[in-house]
Amino acid sequence: MMTEKYIHEILAEKSGYLLNVQHSIATAYYGQRTGQLVSALSRTAMISDRQMHIQYPMHIRFLDLKRTPGGKKKKVYEPIYNKYVYGYIYIGVYRALMAGITGEIRRQISQVFPYDTEYLK
Repeated sequence: MMTEKYIHEILAEKSGYLLNVQHSIATAYYGQRTGQLVSALSRTAMISDRQMHIQYPMHIRFLDLKRTPGGKKKKVYEPIYNKYVYGYIYIGVYRALMAGITGEIRRQISQVFPYDTEYLK
């Protein structure tokens, strides 16, 4: 129960950072098209049962390719998916959980069972 709440907080924080960065890139570089990408990145992630779900449009993976299917370089290119998903989710969440889960559990336990030195005297 304690760890589930902590995991939920970490996932909510990291998904918020991820979607904010991707939304700013989408508005700066890809916003003048259909607007489907910008509206999808304006939503929040669904977090339930220690899992995070972010719904992306199918074409977001193709925006990370530097070249068109014909081999020509794209005029508008800015990484928006792979760089940030792996950075924020895989590395950021993993490190935050590994570093903080023991400290969070220790803090929660000390609140539930306060250490009283009077009993030791």
